[in-house]
Amino acid sequence: MIVQFVEPTLVITIWEQVKPYIEKALEHTDDYNADQVKVFLVNGSWSLLVVADAEKIHGVLTVSVENGVNHRTAMITTISGKGIINKEAISQFVNLLKANRITRLQGYARDSLVRLYQRFGLEKKANLVEFKL
Repeated sequence: MIVQFVEPTLVITIWEQVKPYIEKALEHTDDYNADQVKVFLVNGSWSLLVVADAEKIHGVLTVSVENGVNHRTAMITTISGKGIINKEAISQFVNLLKANRITRLQGYARDSLVRLYQRFGLEKKANLVEFKL
């Protein structure tokens, strides 16, 4: 499998293939919906990465990038797919981020995903809790 960035101008051409993955990733949040994610991707606010082989897309990730004083941070905003978190895919993902001058990767995750990430060297830093008013 290959991990690759999708240029914002090409998001529309593959949207119907990636939309189900985006919707699946958003089942655990009400911060935004798939249509809003599409706008972020098309206008370049967020980046879309696909995990695919020659036959089909197996999963997607979206990231937002923030330029800080000491770091250029990629925040995983959505992630979905089967079998896309593995040593090879993580290595490709990290190399793509480094090539884009990203110095730090972050993301909020449920406990099950944190345990999976930790197998591949990501370190647990925090959990997000929320109280809706």
